[in-house]
Amino acid sequence: MKQVKTVSLCFAAALAIGAMFASTASAVVKPPKESKNLVIRDPAGVVPTGTTLNAATSNLVTVTAAGNLECEHGLLPVTLTTNSATKVLGTSTSDFNYGSYLGVEGACKTSAAGPAIITTSAFPWSAAFTNKGLETEKGTKKVTFTSTFLGLAPPNKCTFEAAKLTSTFTVGKEKAPVPLKFTTPSQLFKLNKKAAGTAPICPPSGTLSGEWTVTDVNGVVSTEL
Repeated sequence: MKQVKTVSLCFAAALAIGAMFASTASAVVKPPKESKNLVIRDPAGVVPTGTTLNAATSNLVTVTAAGNLECEHGLLPVTLTTNSATKVLGTSTSDFNYGSYLGVEGACKTSAAGPAIITTSAFPWSAAFTNKGLETEKGTKKVTFTSTFLGLAPPNKCTFEAAKLTSTFTVGKEKAPVPLKFTTPSQLFKLNKKAAGTAPICPPSGTLSGEWTVTDVNGVVSTEL
């Protein structure tokens, strides 16, 4: 009988120890999951909505069958309407692409038709930055660029359109933000043949490429999750 009691006590003790370890294991706190929200920051902290982000480029090139169009400078202002979200949103009401080719103020360089003035339209554009590192610009109807070739007699314009302008960027991890730099890799634009002033030399399409760095009033803009 004593032997049976001893075995029972040992069994009960083993169960108690097992329960204690199970309770301890279940109480282990798991590390928090990384946030899925994209956060846009500047040197002052989280960028508040209403702030204008300035995306600038110095290597904007459009490649076409008729030759290349190169602009020394590009500036795309984006006003934030949301922040700290899986998709950060903003709006653009202007876009500037310019240079001083052959001493002509504001003119970009073309390899086939001399200096060209670039104008953009179909504003406002809606901007979106996703937590997957994708940046898009969508026009009211389409994102539209018009080139006016100063060396040609009218009709001397080419108007190119795309449903959206798509770029990519690197997203920093939580507490490790990285500067916001996005790349536009060969975005396809198609000629609007019905646009006023379309020149006979206009090619049917072109691809736009460039790299953009982003700042605001406080300095370099960064992203993190």
